[in-house]
Amino acid sequence: MKGKDLNTQHLLEENQELKVQLMEAQAIIDAIREGEVDALVVNANGHANLYSLESADYTYRLLIEKFGEGALSISDKGNVLYCNQYFANLINLPAHKIVGSFFNSYVDSVGQFKELQDSLASGLSKGEIVLNVNGVKIPVYVSLTDLRPTLPAIGIIVTDLSEKRKTEEALELYQRKLENKVAELNETNNDLEQFIHVISHDIKEPIRKIVTYASDLIEVPNEPIESKKDNLKIIKNSALRLNSLVDDLVKYSMTTTKNSEQEIDLNEVLADVVDDLEIIIIERSAKINFRDLPKIKGSLVQMRQLFSNLISNSLKYRKVKVKPKITITATVASGVDASFQKKVFNKLSVQDNGIGMNEENIKKIFTIFQRLHTPEQYSGNGIGLAICKRIMENHGGRIEVESKLNEGSTFHLYFPVKAN
Repeated sequence: MKGKDLNTQHLLEENQELKVQLMEAQAIIDAIREGEVDALVVNANGHANLYSLESADYTYRLLIEKFGEGALSISDKGNVLYCNQYFANLINLPAHKIVGSFFNSYVDSVGQFKELQDSLASGLSKGEIVLNVNGVKIPVYVSLTDLRPTLPAIGIIVTDLSEKRKTEEALELYQRKLENKVAELNETNNDLEQFIHVISHDIKEPIRKIVTYASDLIEVPNEPIESKKDNLKIIKNSALRLNSLVDDLVKYSMTTTKNSEQEIDLNEVLADVVDDLEIIIIERSAKINFRDLPKIKGSLVQMRQLFSNLISNSLKYRKVKVKPKITITATVASGVDASFQKKVFNKLSVQDNGIGMNEENIKKIFTIFQRLHTPEQYSGNGIGLAICKRIMENHGGRIEVESKLNEGSTFHLYFPVKAN
């Protein structure tokens, strides 16, 4: 019986030792689950071996690092506690330099981000902000989460909107181009209506006169010579009028095409135009002043036509007994195009001291064959300024006018500055 008691006692001791080992193992497992153990030392065959433990959130950390979005956490004061590699790549800085810095130092729209932080009190906060790192602005969409009470921090997911913005801008640009094409088509239709009007009225009228007075000469062969001279004079004037209309139609049609571009010195263009108009300038004792005009890229033929029309227009609509004075100046202007505020233009102003015009007539003058005066008052077919408008459009620019009756007019020409 004594040997049996010893065996029982031995089994009880082994059982107690196993319980202690089980409790120790359970405690280690619980510590691992709580993330309190980073490594284990295991004695085997008299040697101590160190085994590092990957924490229980390893899967989640790996997911965040491989995430196709920026992810970071910041303290209540804004210090960056953690950021993944995607965010580091996004702002082009090493992750170890970002951690510890202030998140606001990378934010361009600090006010907007502050509003998103303040709205965290009511739950998840989302919105768009702009990052700014070394002058490079990056539009992003951020989603903020309050990590308390687990951690005294704010979690931020950052989505890069750069490509989206580029796509939106490209679509917007395409939309504007499409609208411009529609506007051009409408303008072409308006021009076509004007051409139809010219063909049905302006051209038919001199032809009708020629036919009528020629018929009189044929049907009344014995008409006195003086009457014949009058008829022939009317026929001649009608033919000249018809010829003038056809010439102007040809000129206008030529401006519908864009000639190959070349660098043009506008000082040289003006010098050539003034030389061409020398006779009429001398006859009217006109003074034309210009200097320091820019070089532009465009059609030399159309530039000569443009300034020839403008100067001829100023010489034609001069005041009686007042010597015409035309001054051409140049400046650089921006903010001209509402769609492209930063676009830069060479602005040329052609100012005269002529008769000017009422404000109500300013919008009419660039319409083809639109006349403000009768042929008896001022000659011409009302096409010169329409040609100027078309030439400026061919060069990606625009023409505007300021005028006051009896005080003169100033035509402003805007040529876009093109990169070399």
